[in-house]
Amino acid sequence: MSPCEVCRIQQRMEDGDDPWAVARLRSGYVGLNANQFYRGYTFFSARACVTELFELEGNDRALHLHEMTEVAHALHRAFRPRKLNYEALGNSAPHLHWHLVPRHHDDQRAGAPIWENLDYLRTAWTGQHEDDPAHRATLRDTLLGELRNADVEIERTFP
Repeated sequence: MSPCEVCRIQQRMEDGDDPWAVARLRSGYVGLNANQFYRGYTFFSARACVTELFELEGNDRALHLHEMTEVAHALHRAFRPRKLNYEALGNSAPHLHWHLVPRHHDDQRAGAPIWENLDYLRTAWTGQHEDDPAHRATLRDTLLGELRNADVEIERTFP
């Protein structure tokens, strides 16, 4: 088993053991965050286990950035936020992955980073997540529907 947390998540997606999985693209995996405090919060993780974006070779980097942008556009079409935040962090999971966070008109602290919203942090720290399988399926299907209209090659979808 890989010591990389993101690689383990990707393997669970492939094994059908991740209910938040959406799709595998050529350069990465699309999955919803189990914590849907910000409706539509999505991860896009690189298939290659690299820490930094510059570690991807030129064509692979260009493809990854293109696909990440297309995922973001699909996310925007699906959930209609007022703004979409993009973050590539990696301090706790050193595998290239993007946090794509829709910021909606009804956000409590619309002008602040999500990391400054104590209500969100409480849900993250206590492991709260969306428990309703029907709502989760609606979120996934909504995003997947827009991904199908994006300029990406979907290699696999997940139930």
